[in-house]
Amino acid sequence: MASDYVLGTHQSELERLRFQHELWSPISEAAWTRAGIQSGQRVLDLGAGPGFAAADLAARVGATGRVLGLELSADYAAEAQALAQRNGLPQLEVREHDLLKDPWPDEHFDLAWCRWLAMFLPDLKPLLAGLERCLPIGAQLLVHEYVHWDTFALHPQAEAVARFGQACQQSFRAAGGDPDVNRRLPSLLSARGWQIEELLPLPVLGSQGSMAAQWMERFVAVYGLQLQRLGLWSTADQSEALEQIQAAASDPGSFWVGPTVLELRARRLVP
Repeated sequence: MASDYVLGTHQSELERLRFQHELWSPISEAAWTRAGIQSGQRVLDLGAGPGFAAADLAARVGATGRVLGLELSADYAAEAQALAQRNGLPQLEVREHDLLKDPWPDEHFDLAWCRWLAMFLPDLKPLLAGLERCLPIGAQLLVHEYVHWDTFALHPQAEAVARFGQACQQSFRAAGGDPDVNRRLPSLLSARGWQIEELLPLPVLGSQGSMAAQWMERFVAVYGLQLQRLGLWSTADQSEALEQIQAAASDPGSFWVGPTVLELRARRLVP
């Protein structure tokens, strides 16, 4: 894994993540409720980013609980720690940490949470081994990762947007990741003695003006520039995609569909 995100950590990406968190908060909160996260628990947040979800988790577990966030980017780890201080959350700690290289914490947690982390890892073995170090028998793992990236589209027939989705997947794979990693994770966990407790698809779609539509429009605008820097997308491609987005805005029947996320909840049963 590179020392920085494929998506970047620049200011426009940080603002996109802030909006993304607002959109996904109800979905995350519902998942945390299904997992039984409550006051006093200890939660490990893997790939905590700038700490938006970690702060919500810290509020949920309360002053008697603990949330430890591990984050690759030094900039995001600092953002997250500052957020914890501003919100008065001493139970939240966020550390700069490379999951593939650095020693995992020498402490136990009731649950580990991650979203859009495994898809960027070129090797899942350190992740699985680290989870087994930090999660004792009976602890849970809650994962939100993509299972079908090809559903990303603007309908009807925004062909340049479809090409953008393919370029995104190419960029993830070129960096060693797997955009559909949750096709593999349940089987890998089961083989290591975990019990798969829930598999729940989480589609996101919306018509023009919806938060879901705005989220995907922002992703094309922000990540399109990164794809150009990576040599996987051109200014002409970007212009065509943005023109199709603008044209769709005048069609009340047009709508966006995001890459399909799979909620995976597993419990550790064997040492």
